[in-house]
Parts: sequence; C-alpha cells; structure tokens
Amino acid sequence: MTTKRNSFLALTLTLLAASASAQTVIEATDELEFDEPESWAMKYYASLALLTGMGVPEAMGAGKIDLGFEGGFVPQLSEEQRRVGFGGVKVEDLNRTPFFGRIRGRIGLSESASLELAYLPPIEIDGTKPHMFSVAVGRPFDAGESWKIGVRGYGHFGSISGDITCSAEELEGSNPFDCVAPSNDDLAQRAFGVEVTTGYVSSSPLRPYVGFAVNYLDLEFQIDALHSGVHDRTLQLTDGATVYLTGGATYAAGEKWRFTGELFYSWLSVVRPPETESGNDGLFNFRFLVSYRIR
Repeated sequence: MTTKRNSFLALTLTLLAASASAQTVIEATDELEFDEPESWAMKYYASLALLTGMGVPEAMGAGKIDLGFEGGFVPQLSEEQRRVGFGGVKVEDLNRTPFFGRIRGRIGLSESASLELAYLPPIEIDGTKPHMFSVAVGRPFDAGESWKIGVRGYGHFGSISGDITCSAEELEGSNPFDCVAPSNDDLAQRAFGVEVTTGYVSSSPLRPYVGFAVNYLDLEFQIDALHSGVHDRTLQLTDGATVYLTGGATYAAGEKWRFTGELFYSWLSVVRPPETESGNDGLFNFRFLVSYRIR
C-alpha cells in the first residue's frame, strides 16, 4: 500500500512539474497613454496618496515639531469605473477600503521654512498592502495684514501590492477570465508636485484656505497572475501631469493642537470604450488632520 501511495505521489508531482514547464509565460511591457482605463485607475489611487498641505505652511520656527494623524475617505467605484482591465473590458476588484490613514509630522527648518514627512505603513487590508513615504518642504509669505500665501514642493514614492488582477473574490464568483489563484500584483508610484495655497490669518482660531497644485505621476503596474492558461507577467507603464484643488479650514485649539478638514478634487482624464475621446472622471474626497506640537 505504501509503495502504491508513493508511486501515485511521484506521478502527481511529475504531472504538475510538466504542466508548469509547459505553461506560457507572458513577459511584456506596455507603455500606456495617460488616459487609458488602466492608467486612470493607477492615477486615481496615486492621487489619493498625494501629500496636500492641509493649510498654508506655518512659520513654526526652527526646531519645532508637530506629530499627527491624517485620514481620508476613499470613494467606492461603480462597476463602470472598475471596468479597467484589458483596455476597459474586465471589471477589477478595486473597492477594498472606504478609508485610509497615515502618520504625519512636521519639523521647523528655520523661522519660516518647514519639512513635512508622512508614512503609510504596510498593513494588509482585504488582500492589498500599501507602503508609502511622502516628503514636502514649504514656507509662507505675507500677502497683507490678514492673508498669507504658501508654496510647497512635495513628492511621494511607494507601492500597493495585492490580488488586483485575479482577486480572491473573483475566484469565488463567475471567474470569466479563468483565474487559477489570487494574483500578486504591484502598483509602484512616484509623484512630484508644487502646491500654492492662500489663507486668511487673524486672531481667530479658525483659518480657512484654498490651494492649487500641479503634479507629475510616474506609475508602474506589475501584473503577476495565473489566468486563461498563462502566467501573466506584463508590466504596464504610464506617466503624465494632473492638477488638483483643495479647500478647507484649520482650527487652532490653543498652542498645541490643530484640527484641519479639507475637500480635495483632482481632474483625471480617461477614454472608456466605446468612447474615442477623452473625458474627465475626477477624484473628490474629504481628508482630515489632527496634529499636536510636541516641542
């Protein structure tokens, strides 16, 4: 009996090895236009991670340190918006979480300039794991007795990995593209931008502001999926410019605490089949920041 069991196991392993060796591996690089459906999905989630100023940069003074938590709401996409795979044919499982959060800090470099740092740790949420760093340098300028203008340069880099092309949910459903196992995809993000804000500053603790920014996004989506009888290792590349507007207010609760609420909107171009001309399907969300001056 043991000999038959060992023989069966050896035969099974041999067949699996032969199947793996015969499997077609796709190793291709696709350079996508910035308004293709796949590009739209990549820049949508890159825009969520952009490090906005959450107000006019403050002349906090050299050596001062603020530490805080930033949160934001992630709009849930419709089925039409999630139809981005294979050039706008396949519906992807993109609605993973309605909320994101990260640690954020600010350090006074001089009497006027400050350095901002933010970190989104690799905590897995519904099969996806983000890991991102952000940095910014900014300073305010006087524009009258009660108005200030702020200028910031910022950037972020990192990735979101997970079962995006072939999700675990898709394997349990209709599975129209014959996914064999959850994929191990990776969306790499590199973003740089310049933001200008202006706000009203007075003796009141409430400080409203508006902002405008131009960004350059350099994005890569590495597919690693078993579907339709192939091992898909296609690398998708896209890059281009976006703009966003912000508006909100900061409430200074004494010398230490700051509470900021902000509305964010970014214009995002896309061509969805069967359309042939580019249209706008932008990102609108609400963000907040709670910070405390530790020194």
